[in-house]
Amino acid sequence: MDETARRSLTRFDHLSSALLDEVDARSAEEAVHSALWPTVGAVAGHVTAVYRWVTEIVRTGAPADRAESPLDDDTKTTVLRDARDELLAELESDDRECWVIGGTTGTTAFWRRRMVLESLKHLLDVRTPPSSHFAVPTALDAELASDGLDEFLQVFLARSRSSLDPLPGTVRLAATDIDRTWTLAPDWSLDDDTEVTATIEGSAAVLLLLLWERASALDEPDRFRITGDAAIVRALESTPIHR
Repeated sequence: MDETARRSLTRFDHLSSALLDEVDARSAEEAVHSALWPTVGAVAGHVTAVYRWVTEIVRTGAPADRAESPLDDDTKTTVLRDARDELLAELESDDRECWVIGGTTGTTAFWRRRMVLESLKHLLDVRTPPSSHFAVPTALDAELASDGLDEFLQVFLARSRSSLDPLPGTVRLAATDIDRTWTLAPDWSLDDDTEVTATIEGSAAVLLLLLWERASALDEPDRFRITGDAAIVRALESTPIHR
């Protein structure tokens, strides 16, 4: 196993353990800042379903069905822990071919990265009350955030692109703490050579929170700097890329 794989496993172990601790310390009915999974029990049920789904994909190499339901106080910790431990054991195996999001064939490495980011995202959900802004965790350094931005734009956006209304202009995401930019053309393609009509600047971490719909460049001027046409930023923030 190479160093990248070991680093991903270490991050997944750390973040999924932190998520378990947060779920265990809270009531299943406690509200969190998520429209899709509005309680701790709902987040725990979702993550359990994802962990089981990925375990089956990695184990068999083929796509799998996924079903989820909220967990209660009697099940939220033990069921999530069992799913997490089973997935960790599969991800510790040597790389092998398997189905990946987008309907293509990749390797276990795809899911190691995906589960790091999945665990981190929902750890943020469990930690954040409905009326609070999402804080940037110490685990989300510029390198990991850049990796998350790459994943979102290359995997999730690619899957949704054909169903999205065009942007009214070109928008560039510019990280202020690492030498990286990502430029979206009106057709949602990545194109660093196109003329930019709006720019959103911020740390790589807050740019990732923006794409994860857990921050707003328009509503949080202390975290973001916008130049150019704000209507393009508004279109970016309001487009349901994940759906």
